Amino acid sequence: MNWKKIIGILVAIAAVAFIGYTVIFANNKEEVLSVRTGKVTEETINETLNLTGMVEPGETQEVYGQGTVSDLPVAVNDTVEEGDTLISFSGVPIEANFSGTVTAVNATEGEPDTSTQTGTPAVVLADLSQLEVAIQLTKTDAPLVKADQTATLTSGDQTYSGKVSQVDPVATSTPGATGNTQLLNAVVSFDENPEDLIAGFDIDVEITTNTSENAMTIPIEALVYDNNNEPFVYTVENDVIKSKPVEIGIQSATKVEILSGLAADETVVLSPSEDVKNGITVTTQEKE
Repeated sequence: MNWKKIIGILVAIAAVAFIGYTVIFANNKEEVLSVRTGKVTEETINETLNLTGMVEPGETQEVYGQGTVSDLPVAVNDTVEEGDTLISFSGVPIEANFSGTVTAVNATEGEPDTSTQTGTPAVVLADLSQLEVAIQLTKTDAPLVKADQTATLTSGDQTYSGKVSQVDPVATSTPGATGNTQLLNAVVSFDENPEDLIAGFDIDVEITTNTSENAMTIPIEALVYDNNNEPFVYTVENDVIKSKPVEIGIQSATKVEILSGLAADETVVLSPSEDVKNGITVTTQEKE
């Protein structure tokens, strides 16, 4: 046999073997999936409800009258003491029920008062030294909110602490474009009255509705649901994926309480893709 032919055949065999090895090696590398992971930790977890409220005076007096305004000694922004005259109708004075600031005047001295007919108060007095936040609860939110629950209130870059001070016993119906909406009114009080907030503006309210101390928790992105809507997680043990059903409790914005199914310091897969399956081998990248 010609040596040139023999050498050519050997070179061809080596090339085929190299290509085959490269393909097999590449396929093996593709089978080793990389996943992000987190840990099962023991900590306190708070379940919260996020709402938008309205900053309001702690107390308001609205004056409606009949007859001619015979005396109007106050103007907007005036401060008055309890017992001072706010307005007089046909010689009958209406006094301030508390010390506060006049926030609205809708009457004119010497002219008939129409506040009762129009529904707009002639004078409004507000106690701006004790602000509070009015919130409205939907049918879903209402059962979660109770008096004395703690709250965090945020306006811009300022944060304030407070608590739920009042929850109405009966919901009210508000007409809208698509029909009536039933809402339950509640009030959140500040622990310390803020000096830099203005009544009438909205404010973000986060109410802590439930707390579990020393709870087993996982990052919320580790939780998965099966076709029967049952919760489970993927764990990693010796670089192998294992699916585990879990019983969950309360959850915060970032954590989920695990009542059963996992132990402390186990490794769980975060945001598992469709490629993550029970029994496959993976490499892990722990979340910082």
